[in-house]
Amino acid sequence: MSGRLLARLGVLFVLLLAGLLAVMVSRTLLLAPQERKAVALPALAESSDEPAMVARLSRAITFPTLTGNDAAFDDFHAFLRDAFPLVHASLSLKIFGHSLLFHWDSGQGCKPTLLLAHQDVVPVSSPEDWRYPPFSGVNEEGYIWGRGAMDDKVSVMAILEAVEGMLAADQQPPCDVWLAFGHDEETGGVHGAARMAAWLLSQGLQFELVLDEGGMVLPGSTLGISAPVALIGIAEKGYLSVVLRAHGEPGHSSRPPAKTAVGQVAAAIQTLQSHPRPASLGMPVRQMLEQVAPWQPFAKRMVFANLWLFEPLVLQQLASKPETNALIRTTQAPTMLNAGVKDNVLPATAEAVVNFRLLPGESRDSILGWLEAILPSDVQVTVKDGFFAEASSISPAHSAAFERVAGLAAALPDEPVPAPFLMIAGSDARHYQALSENVLRFLPVSLQQEDIARFHGPNERLARDQYALMVRFYAGVLQSK
Repeated sequence: MSGRLLARLGVLFVLLLAGLLAVMVSRTLLLAPQERKAVALPALAESSDEPAMVARLSRAITFPTLTGNDAAFDDFHAFLRDAFPLVHASLSLKIFGHSLLFHWDSGQGCKPTLLLAHQDVVPVSSPEDWRYPPFSGVNEEGYIWGRGAMDDKVSVMAILEAVEGMLAADQQPPCDVWLAFGHDEETGGVHGAARMAAWLLSQGLQFELVLDEGGMVLPGSTLGISAPVALIGIAEKGYLSVVLRAHGEPGHSSRPPAKTAVGQVAAAIQTLQSHPRPASLGMPVRQMLEQVAPWQPFAKRMVFANLWLFEPLVLQQLASKPETNALIRTTQAPTMLNAGVKDNVLPATAEAVVNFRLLPGESRDSILGWLEAILPSDVQVTVKDGFFAEASSISPAHSAAFERVAGLAAALPDEPVPAPFLMIAGSDARHYQALSENVLRFLPVSLQQEDIARFHGPNERLARDQYALMVRFYAGVLQSK
């Protein structure tokens, strides 16, 4: 190859590189924060007594509303009738088991709003690890402590406080409002939310906005920025558990065969853990990164502004931590093992349960097909009895309904940056997808990263000064359209 040709190729390479760099820099410089005006949170109603509101939340936590504890739900409902007399006098109520469906008739013909929350809480496995008893509702150290202070009885109470305050002030919502408070969200919502959603659908109702628990306000360092972020869920992952089962020759452990039932299941688990599902930047995560990109330092802003080029690098970084790895792939977690009756007896059967959280775009059928292809034929795969849900549909992040929630979220303390979000856990919202194009998931509280472990863990608590903000946030939702 002649020197002249090499020189021309070198010049061409430099020009291409310069052009690529120019495109990357221009895309970065043109990236501006989305114009979003914070919507001021309404003031508390004049009749609202903040200490009394906190006392009612504390009292609500004392009812151990575990699914199946009928007496606790009955007592809790009696308390709600006493605590919110205007709600029960002015709104219609339809009961599904222990689930409560309220309707506030505005007299207007516009599309209604549906607010969701759940009354049930998860069991307490280690009460000795709690700073205060888990069903005490203690108000100490600036916090309200107990099961439901975060997940999700607090939303039930804050929504009812907002409605009660509006009724006391003789305020009407601009459009009809429905409130759906399930009683079995923690076990799948099939007897509460699913029944209420089916009934609403049978009435021909369609909602402008469905809002449930989900994302929250977290420190910006979670996504590499200085301002806090308000993560608003526009989708949630699905839920699938499968049973891996192997059969072996029973007998004495002193003469084991080359393959035992336990060994076959263990090998199957090892195969799965060495073959994670592929990673991808789905729409909710991509939109989240693009939304916070303008607040990033220049180098990171360039990366997020040019995901068409840097996606592999971003995926590698997200995959390095469990909490972000769950955003980019269907996860798989072996959670249960069962085999054998005695240490010197070969079991005839061994089983393992593997829990999958399905990324939008994957399904039960695609996972079962993959398992059939990757696992040996001597390991049987069946879907575990119990709860199952496909990944949700994805709600638009550029809609009036999203802006309605985002504008109020941006008015919370420290002016958080609202961003779309993929909820990696589950919620009752999944049951209401047929009722609205705008199913969003946001809990209006500010937490630190270490607080996430309090969900379903010990020392669940809510900062006392955040409760009034929650009430004001829900009042803002109720008063807007």
